[in-house]
Amino acid sequence: MRTFFRKIAVRFRCRRLGLEFPLFCKVHGVKAPDFQGALAQSRAGDGLQLVHVPLETRPENVYVYSIELNRILGRLESGLSEKLVRAFGKGFCLDGRIENITGGPPSWKYFGCNLRILDTMTLMEPYLTEQTSAPDV
Repeated sequence: MRTFFRKIAVRFRCRRLGLEFPLFCKVHGVKAPDFQGALAQSRAGDGLQLVHVPLETRPENVYVYSIELNRILGRLESGLSEKLVRAFGKGFCLDGRIENITGGPPSWKYFGCNLRILDTMTLMEPYLTEQTSAPDV
């Protein structure tokens, strides 16, 4: 019953903040070599997790994490991150998908990424159940 009321409260906060799912945006902070390498290996449709990890200089920081590559691709823009933290609370983890990869050599210097943010939290579940099951003896 508690989960039901939590979902109602989250929907109300999302509506009040103007968040309509799915959300479409781009990944920021992608110029670091490690993020560029991850973006070069990514494909449209790859599953993502958007995870709130507060930093000292950016308490609203939300990392974009690739499930397939097990790597961080970048972060969300601070205005959107702040709204998501206000709607879902600190430490949230939302699902997402890569819409398309932009840029890249030779026409652009850097790769970029457009993504779709979902209001679910289930894409990681298959990976979590694999790790938590008891080993066969």
